[in-house]
Amino acid sequence: MSQSKNSIYLSISLISVLFISSCASTQTFQQQYVEASESVSRRDFQGASTIIESHKEESYKEKDRVLYFLDVGMLYHYSGEYEKSNAALDNAERGIEELYSKSISKAITSGILNDNALEYAGEDYEDIYLNVFKGLNYIALGDEESAMIEIKRVHIKLNILEDKYRSLIEEYNDSSEAEGQIEALKNRFHNDVLARYLGLLLYRYENSPDSARIERDYIKDAFLSQSHLYDFDIPELPELENDSEMARLSVLAFSGVSPRKVAETFYLDTVKNGVFITSVSQNEEYIKSVVGFNFLLMPGIGSGYHFKFEYPRMEQMHSKVNRIVLLVDGVPVKELPLIENMERISREIFLIKQPLVIGKSILRTVTKGIVKETGKTAVNDSMSDDAGGMVLGILIGFAADVAVDATENADLRISQYFPAYAHSIDFALPPGEHDVSIEYYKDSTLIFRDQRGSLNLQSGELNFVESYVLE
Repeated sequence: MSQSKNSIYLSISLISVLFISSCASTQTFQQQYVEASESVSRRDFQGASTIIESHKEESYKEKDRVLYFLDVGMLYHYSGEYEKSNAALDNAERGIEELYSKSISKAITSGILNDNALEYAGEDYEDIYLNVFKGLNYIALGDEESAMIEIKRVHIKLNILEDKYRSLIEEYNDSSEAEGQIEALKNRFHNDVLARYLGLLLYRYENSPDSARIERDYIKDAFLSQSHLYDFDIPELPELENDSEMARLSVLAFSGVSPRKVAETFYLDTVKNGVFITSVSQNEEYIKSVVGFNFLLMPGIGSGYHFKFEYPRMEQMHSKVNRIVLLVDGVPVKELPLIENMERISREIFLIKQPLVIGKSILRTVTKGIVKETGKTAVNDSMSDDAGGMVLGILIGFAADVAVDATENADLRISQYFPAYAHSIDFALPPGEHDVSIEYYKDSTLIFRDQRGSLNLQSGELNFVESYVLE
């Protein structure tokens, strides 16, 4: 009887340890987005930001402060509150920098913690695109010098992106907590056309044609060397110098919303010294496309274990808009060509860190699963002498299953208000007052007309207009 009691206590302790982490904020809050969505659909971005602000304490815990500042920072941008937007995005950027090493280090040393329980350090594409929108804020505020600084930060971050995760994966593999070996993926995104395009416009405004030419050459190279991301025709690019007799109107139009994270279920099957990732409904190539790999080395693991694994996958939201038209003085001038598929780039960047994040999560799942199965076997063996013991053993085993499942909710945190696509045009017209509108269409159906009113367009000025439809 004493041995049976000891087994019960041991099992309860095991369940308690597993369940504690499930109570450590392992759920992703979404209610604030449901409430704000109606305001966003009405283009009441100020109202939407007020709703998000009201949820700061309830839906955004301290560990989610980066997410909060990303959300309100983008909504402030759309409502024209550019200084507030920059302040919020500054806070997000500082938080990302501070939490980056801290979160990764904590993740490496906390084999039982679900990623939801960790501080949200931002996705890398959020860290990159926030500088683009800080640059756009500065352009709207008339501070082109600060705008250029933000654009340059995009290039700096891209230059270190691959090395950042390669070194972290090496750190994990060399750590005493590593349960297996994770391989780094190669970064296939080094050069951002949207940032280069804005740099070209700013250099032209500064009368720096040589620097503008360098940006234009980088744009052309991006379409050649990154055709998996820029798989559409290169648009007509801006002139390198201003015309003394003509004004140039530059329009940047955004559409759609950035990807969301959704939970997808895979299965983990152990073989000697390794783990295969499988799916009931998808093939090996699909798994590689969304996870980045389908096998992990795990020295010392035995074969024959089978576990369920929940994984956050990026789901593109696309856009209703498939045609954007510039009107000047009531006359359709040109359609705005696509310059950047932001949602595709977001997904590409997301995959770079997956070997570390998902690999670590898989190893954690397998380790906890084996501990659970070992504990269940010990309990069943010690309680198999009588019917009551067998029933209790079954109940404890069921409770252990529930506790482990509760700790493995996919981390679905992600900012909601970056756009999906960027379109642009640079158009010459006589200086003076011009009525400017941008029309967004789905085929032949007008979705929204952005009427900017009469603009005083002058030669040698930036004459920049930003427009957006988040649907």
